[in-house]
Amino acid sequence: MKFRLVTVALLLLLWPLSGPLFAQVSDTSYTHNLLHQLEKLELEGFGSFNYYHFDWQTDSSKRDAIDNERFILGLKYHWTPKIRLTTEIEFEHGGTGSSVEFDRFEEFGEFEFDISKGGEVLVEQMNISFDLNPNLTLTAGRLKVPFGLSFIRSEPTDYPTATMSEMETQILPTNWTENGIMLSGKIGSATHWIWQAGLVNGLDGSAFNSANWIKRGNQQRFELVNAENFAVCGRLDYQSGDRLLIGVSGYAGNTSGNRPKPDLKSDAYVAIGDFHATYNTGRLQLNTMFLYGALSNSETLSDQNRNLSNNLNVKRTPVAASAIGAYGEIVYRLTNNPNTTASSTKPSLSLVARIDYYDTMHSTQGEIFNNPRWERTSYTIGGLLKVIEDVHLKAQYTLRDVGAPAPTSLNGGTKENTFVLGFAFEF
Repeated sequence: MKFRLVTVALLLLLWPLSGPLFAQVSDTSYTHNLLHQLEKLELEGFGSFNYYHFDWQTDSSKRDAIDNERFILGLKYHWTPKIRLTTEIEFEHGGTGSSVEFDRFEEFGEFEFDISKGGEVLVEQMNISFDLNPNLTLTAGRLKVPFGLSFIRSEPTDYPTATMSEMETQILPTNWTENGIMLSGKIGSATHWIWQAGLVNGLDGSAFNSANWIKRGNQQRFELVNAENFAVCGRLDYQSGDRLLIGVSGYAGNTSGNRPKPDLKSDAYVAIGDFHATYNTGRLQLNTMFLYGALSNSETLSDQNRNLSNNLNVKRTPVAASAIGAYGEIVYRLTNNPNTTASSTKPSLSLVARIDYYDTMHSTQGEIFNNPRWERTSYTIGGLLKVIEDVHLKAQYTLRDVGAPAPTSLNGGTKENTFVLGFAFEF
């Protein structure tokens, strides 16, 4: 289907030129060659759009917002059945340019400017894959880091709520991709065991902070990605059809060498691991994940980050020695229509409930203050209407309880209520 869409579109574009072109070449040979090339192309895309209503005790002036969250176009080209190119271009929050955000919590009421080069329109993936044998693939380029449930649930039609799990998105880089090489494969004749192992460029510790730990360390701020430090990553899953997936993943690497300036003489190793599982009975689906991460020499890194230039546009807040998080999610399908397809006219309605717990300052080193504010628990309930399999309408309500009031908190409150209404699609 995707090949056909590309073929039709390009043939329509080339149609006005068909007369002079075909006058110079054989009709049969030109048409055959064109169709042969177009059959190697595959176009796909997905996106999401959300409306947010906020009622936060921690920030009584926080206003409602509409977010053109993201739109991704993916293009694949198959040179041969065993060699292919995968690309994804992501448009975030409606476009590109410069933006400004008012940060009340980590910069004490300062305006945070964001020159959105590489952050609002970016190459999410660009890699070449080689199938070495039926159970072994080598991929090189910009690729997805095989960590957490977001590795297999990155598209907005993959997760049932309007927003992804808070635990993952507040600790880890969103839609985490890096540059490197990856081996992936299957084990055993039944191929239930699936694994990935790779070497990718490391994170930048200058962007670590109190609220999000290593999340902002994903290098996207400069034209070139620093590659003084690399990281290893890996994943092992047991999968039984669409019913069960259970596994672990890990990531470890130094970050001090990838700072904008070589101003940190000590190593700053990040090591994180997770356990994840999904179970699907048709009507009922259960999803869960547990994460723990540690950072070496976090006090030294925090002290050095305080001296960074304002022009670097980083938080400069203390960084924890460890972070922890977990979530559990239940999806119950009210209408039992497991055969819903993109062309089906029968909708599917589901209810969703999720609990997220995460503490980005689980433990600190030396004189670093362990701020209880960054221990958070959120409770989410929502509904998912699959109009068709590729078009979803979503609504959710989230109550977040933070560990301590913010300086702008209304009467010392710690509750943050958020209602989200939106849609997601893929093609």
